[in-house]
Amino acid sequence: MSINLNYNYSFPLSDFKSNLVGNASPRGFTGNILYHANPILSIGLGFGYQDYFQKYPRQVYNYGQSQQISAVLSNSVQTIPVMARVEFSPFLKTLTSVRPYVSAAAGANFISNTQYLGEFSNPSNSTGFIAQGGFGIKIPFMKFNNWGADIGGTYNYAPYKKFGYKNLDNVNVHAGIYFNLSE
Repeated sequence: MSINLNYNYSFPLSDFKSNLVGNASPRGFTGNILYHANPILSIGLGFGYQDYFQKYPRQVYNYGQSQQISAVLSNSVQTIPVMARVEFSPFLKTLTSVRPYVSAAAGANFISNTQYLGEFSNPSNSTGFIAQGGFGIKIPFMKFNNWGADIGGTYNYAPYKKFGYKNLDNVNVHAGIYFNLSE
């Protein structure tokens, strides 16, 4: 068994970037609890949290059918993915202490999307599908040690069909630590 906790920096893509939040998000973390089925394959649970926020300049917006309001528009999106995860370390036989890996995951994405038009908010909570592909490298702090650094990147495919938006796709980089509970 192993546990890893990572700081996560996320970059919105596509419809997410152009219509909701164009800013990258430095407010996130990921974690995994993995069972080592054999020396090169691990399976388990992945989870995370990411907070996106963007404030747009003051403009005049239509509010209702015959009303207009001059306000600052802000979008706030938080995602909490919970996924089944697989890590594969195909180069383990050639590199014994440094462990490059590829990963795949899929599961549920809990989404909180709030749009603020001045002081008026329009909150929405939903659950969607999320799939993830990634890569990384685990570097022990000492040769054959049970703990070390985990550095990598992921791509999240996250469909989102609310308010005319298409997706919450993003690319992430992470860095953190891992602990092997048993060797």
